Amino acid sequence: MALIRVLEENEVPAGVRRIYEDARISFNVPFVPSIFKLAANVPEYLTAVWDDLAPVVRSREFQAAGHAFDEYLRSQIIEGGWHFHDQQESLAAHRFSRTDVELLGLVISSFAHAMPRLGLFLRLMQRGYSGGQPGRVTGLRQASASGRLMSLHVPKEKEAALRAWLIYSDIRRNGGVRHIPAFFRVLSPYPGYLASVWGDTKKLFNDSGFRQAREETAKRMTGYLRGLPVRDHRAMARKVTPAQWRDIEETVDGMARGVPQFSLAMAAWQRSFPLLDGRFAAA
Repeated sequence: MALIRVLEENEVPAGVRRIYEDARISFNVPFVPSIFKLAANVPEYLTAVWDDLAPVVRSREFQAAGHAFDEYLRSQIIEGGWHFHDQQESLAAHRFSRTDVELLGLVISSFAHAMPRLGLFLRLMQRGYSGGQPGRVTGLRQASASGRLMSLHVPKEKEAALRAWLIYSDIRRNGGVRHIPAFFRVLSPYPGYLASVWGDTKKLFNDSGFRQAREETAKRMTGYLRGLPVRDHRAMARKVTPAQWRDIEETVDGMARGVPQFSLAMAAWQRSFPLLDGRFAAA
């Protein structure tokens, strides 16, 4: 059975909280990625993974791989001509003010930045419980200030109202995921707009050309991992039981499978997000 409990900062010991904070800074995001909150159910595993992969995530090589993945996603979306429907119209219909739109644009940019890099990280985690791989990183990227200065509240699934819960059920059914991605959960206070975003995402998932792009993206991701070192995490976390390893693998594998389609959809959403203009009234 996959790991299902999401552990927030106030539910974990000090050592795990330090990992959460370091992950935010290393990935340069204003939130703690869900995979860390799930892996915290097995603290020895999370500690071993981060001890091994934190220097990799902060390396120039990993950042270059993330940037290359960004560019590939963007090119696939442009080539396919995929986009969401008129976001200006949708946001105005749901009474988003200009300030709301500006803030939401920052949030979408944060997730669009995070998704490809977290996807590569999940693939490295898979390599870690499959024996690891050789490689070398040569330098560390200077940490950005945004991961330190900003904090984004991502609601838990159980905090969602009934309408959002119904949308979550459809996301699980059609997106093939156990855990609702954070970029959907952050929209749960605005169920009308959440429904709009998921509707556009679902249409992409049902497009035959998009499905082909998803498969090509999954294959392309493997190439970005070349040269990134991963140790044998089973050897590092010897106290993790066989049952816990099964839960870990099911969780990581499930999240990794969703990366290609959700990364492409996020790129389409970001591409469709409006440039701010006078059509949005000030708050």
